[in-house]
Amino acid sequence: MRRALVLVALATPIAANGPAPCASGRALPGVRILPETVAIQTADGQTLQASFYKPVSASAPRSPADHEEPAPGVLFVHDAGGSRTQLDPLAERMSKQGFGVLTLDLRGHGGSKSPKLDWDKLSENDKKSTWTLAAKDIDAAAHWLLGQPSIHSTSLALVGYGAGCSLAVRHAKGDEAVVCMVLLAPNAADYGLDVRADLQTLVGLPTFVATAKDAEAEKMALEANASSGNPYLDIFLSPPKLATPLDDKNLPGKVLKWVGDKAMPKKGR
Repeated sequence: MRRALVLVALATPIAANGPAPCASGRALPGVRILPETVAIQTADGQTLQASFYKPVSASAPRSPADHEEPAPGVLFVHDAGGSRTQLDPLAERMSKQGFGVLTLDLRGHGGSKSPKLDWDKLSENDKKSTWTLAAKDIDAAAHWLLGQPSIHSTSLALVGYGAGCSLAVRHAKGDEAVVCMVLLAPNAADYGLDVRADLQTLVGLPTFVATAKDAEAEKMALEANASSGNPYLDIFLSPPKLATPLDDKNLPGKVLKWVGDKAMPKKGR
């Protein structure tokens, strides 16, 4: 049985190897969750900016003496040329549902840009090699998230968007802590990564695919299920008139319920 991981900024000071001080621990329903801005170091020396949303209980704050179980972790991976802010609204909602969520800017993107590495200034060949190296970003982010005291060390859910799905799928192949995965508008291949082939090696890993009807991603998901004796991909089809599934107002609720069913501990177990 595989386990799961979920991948997901603020102008607060960046801590060198951990979260900055948080203005508020728990939040009441209806109150916006403010993430902590953190810096994450990769194995090859990149410094990445990320946002950590601590898991929040919708109930009243507990006494410090009360024991709380670690929360499942969720890691968000943005699209090529985008940034972690693309997924902030969904990240905040997942935090309110009790998940611990991390969104990060991949190397050369958003707050992780540097004078030496800016995605917008790269040639197509350099973008391909940079995207391949970004797999190290996901490794570092997952390691950081699962190392937080409030996060369960063996329960990670991945959420990829656009080309970010290729990195999420590739990471899931080698991380046993990943219990489920959400792919929002994935492509069959991105920057040299073969999503179609990688997805078919993950038979048994619960996967949620959101795409437009008759899009390449729908066909890819149907192929993966057809090749498996036990279909493992759930498909959510957004209206074709929408530019992206993120514009579908029904998507957040569907994702929250699906990930909750797959990653949240069940009462009595």
